[in-house]
Amino acid sequence: MTKQSETMKNPFKFGKEVSGYQFYDRQEVTHSLIRKLRDGSTNIVLFAPRRYGKTSLILKVLEQLSSRDDIRGLCFDMTRIPTLERFCEEYANAIHAMFGGRKELVHKLMDYLAHLHPTFSITGEVKLDYGAKMSATSIAEVLDLPEKLSRDLGDKPIVVAFDEFQEVAELSKEFPLEKIFRSCIQSHKNVRYVFLGSKTHLMKRMFGDATRPFYNSALPMPLRKPPEAESLEFLISRFRDAGMALSTELAQEILSTSENIPYYLQAIASLTFERTTDENRTEVLPSDVAIAVEDFLGINAELYDERLTGLSDAKRSLVEALAREPIAKFDEAYRQRHRLPVTSTLHTALGELVDIDLIDRTPECIRLADPLFARYIRSKITTVFTAE
Repeated sequence: MTKQSETMKNPFKFGKEVSGYQFYDRQEVTHSLIRKLRDGSTNIVLFAPRRYGKTSLILKVLEQLSSRDDIRGLCFDMTRIPTLERFCEEYANAIHAMFGGRKELVHKLMDYLAHLHPTFSITGEVKLDYGAKMSATSIAEVLDLPEKLSRDLGDKPIVVAFDEFQEVAELSKEFPLEKIFRSCIQSHKNVRYVFLGSKTHLMKRMFGDATRPFYNSALPMPLRKPPEAESLEFLISRFRDAGMALSTELAQEILSTSENIPYYLQAIASLTFERTTDENRTEVLPSDVAIAVEDFLGINAELYDERLTGLSDAKRSLVEALAREPIAKFDEAYRQRHRLPVTSTLHTALGELVDIDLIDRTPECIRLADPLFARYIRSKITTVFTAE
C-alpha cells in the first residue's frame, strides 16, 4: 500500500448508517425535522424507498436534539423483531437504556410493567414473563413506558423513532396492533414519534387510509432524492478536502450512475476514492469511476444473480424489461416490445415485486429500485428488442 493511501481517510461510507463528516447533510429536511420535534407540535411519518438515507438522517437529528436541546432519543429498528413477545422485551430494554439504565428506575419499571412480571439480570437487562398468554394490557404497558418515565423525570421530552414501522402489522394476527399502538401514542404528551418506512405503498395505506387507526395521525414527510446541486457539491468538496481533484464532469457521472440515490452515490464515490488513492494519484480519472462501477457490480454479482434466479419467469421478464426501459405506464406496445406476459399476469407480478422492494413505483415512473442492479442486468442481456 502506498504512503498516500495509508494517510488519506476515505470520506465516503456505505453499507451501514452514516454519521459525522461522512454524513450527507440534507440541511433543509434536517432543520425541518429538528424544528418540528423540538416544538413537539406533531408526530411525523417519514417515508422513502430503501437506500435514501432515512435511518442515517434520523440518527443525525436525534444526535443534534440530544446535544443542543437535551432531548433524549431512540431509533428502534422493527425489521429485526420477529415476534410480538420479542418486541415487548426489546422495546422495554431500549427505553430503559435510553434513560441510562439507571438503578432508581428499576422499581418504577417493575410497577409500570406489572402484567409482564419483569426481572432484571446482573447487567440490568429486562426480562419479561408473559404468563399463559399475551394480553392487550401488557402490550399497552410496554408502549406507555417512555411517557411514564418521562413524567417521573420532570416531563422532559423524548423522541422515539420506529424504523420500518410498516412491519408492526406483521407482528401479530391475534391483536389489533395498529389500534393498540395508536391508542397509546395519542395519549402521550411528552413523547414525540417519528415513523419511518421504506415500503412507501404500505406506509401510505397505513397513514392515509381513513379506515386505518393511524389515519391522519402524523405529518407526512416524504424523503426525496437530494437536490442535484447539493449532491455534486458533496462529491467535489469531499474529494477536495482529501486533497484530490474530482471534476464536475466526473461528479456528474457518479451522480448519473447512482441516480442520485444517497447509498449508491456514496458507494461509487467510495470505490472511486479507493481506486485513485491506490494508484497514488490526486486527480480522479474517468477510468477510476468506470472501474469503481465495475467493482461494485462484481461485489454484488452473486446477490444480483440470486435475485434473478429466485424469480418466476413472469417476474424475471418484467425485471429485465424495466432494467432496459423504465416506463410511466404499461401499454400494449411495451408489453409486446419486451415479450411480457398477458396484462393480468403482468400486473400481479408488478404488485409482488413492489412488495419486496425490487421495483419502485411512483405516479411518474415504474423502475427498478436499485439502479446498479438494472445496470448489471443490462450487462448480461445480449438480446436487444426494438420497436417494430
